[in-house]
Formats: sequence, C-alpha cells, structure tokens
Amino acid sequence: MTIFLDYQRLKNILPVLAVYDDAIRLLPAAREELRQRRNRLLSARYLGFIGGKNAYGKPVSLMPAKLYFNHSHSQKYYALAYSEDVQDLGIDIEDFSRHVRMHALAQHAFHPDEFISWQATGFDRAFWFKIWTIKEAVLKAHGLGIRLSLKELNSRAHPSWDFGMVDHSELGQFTYQCLQLPDSMLTVAYRQKDLLLQSLIFSG
Repeated sequence: MTIFLDYQRLKNILPVLAVYDDAIRLLPAAREELRQRRNRLLSARYLGFIGGKNAYGKPVSLMPAKLYFNHSHSQKYYALAYSEDVQDLGIDIEDFSRHVRMHALAQHAFHPDEFISWQATGFDRAFWFKIWTIKEAVLKAHGLGIRLSLKELNSRAHPSWDFGMVDHSELGQFTYQCLQLPDSMLTVAYRQKDLLLQSLIFSG
C-alpha cells in the first residue's frame, strides 16, 4: 500500500498571494487555482476523475470511488497526498519561518502532555511544528477539521520519532508520519487498523 506525495514550491504555482497578519491568506482565485491544479493532477493519473465533498465538507473522489486525497499549503509550499488504498487521508505542511506566537498558541491548542514534551526540548521550534502538523493532519484525515478542540487531541509526538499513532474516543485511531524538510514540516495522517507504516513516494 502506497501514499503518493506531490510537493511543489507555491511560487511556481501561484504568482499572486495575499498575506495578512502572521498567516497566509490566499485570494479566492488562488484557492481555486490550487483546486484546479489538484484536479488536473488526479485526472491525469486517474481517467474520469470527478471530485466532490463528503458530509463534513471534505473534498473526496466521487469517481473513482477508491481514490483518497488531501492537500495543504504553507507560505512557501504546496503538498498533495493521494492513495488508492489508504482511506481517511490527511496532510498538513508548515514553514519553519512562519511567524507565530508559539508559547501562547501552545497553551491554547496543545494537550498538557504535548506542552510538557515541547518544554522538555527547550521549546524547540521544529518540534512545535511537528506537534502542530500532526494535530492538523489527523483532524483533516478524519474530516472534522477544527470542529474538534485541538487541545483535546494528544499527538503523543516524540522529538526523535517521525511516526506514531493517535487514539481519540471520538475520532478513532490514526497513524501519522512526519517528514522534516529543509525549511518546513510535513505530516501525513491516515486511518489504519494495524501498526505497519505506508510507503510514502514523492513526486515533483
């Protein structure tokens, strides 16, 4: 079983970005261009691809039925994960250069165990983004998005491990893999009944 990753610099895809405060805000036309790019890539690989949304509003494949995907963007990069056999797939990518009030956001969004683990690293910046992307990827994989409080979700992230499992009473079990890239953190999460990790294959 395999998860494919398409990973590109955002500036190669979108010529115009609108940025507000400490986060990136894409113009409607730019968001639409990312959706169209995603659909073009999936259509090129899967003849007859038709996209839609599920009950939570998460983009899904209507045709073929057994195609699962999710995409994400940071200020610098775009990432698309897709698979024919790994259901409930989620992805998140964040740039290490992103301006964020880490301590304040951690107090608001981190599970107490996560905050203690982050504190034990000396408040390491990369580990903060590992925790954050795990939480986001798991919520996107399930489909709830930010409807669930981030503080309720314990990633059980470890500074030296780039994989693990999240178990939540409402969400269920999800496996995740983190990829620390030169200037960003990327995490893929997926629902899986066993502990075997999927193969991640980069394209682009």
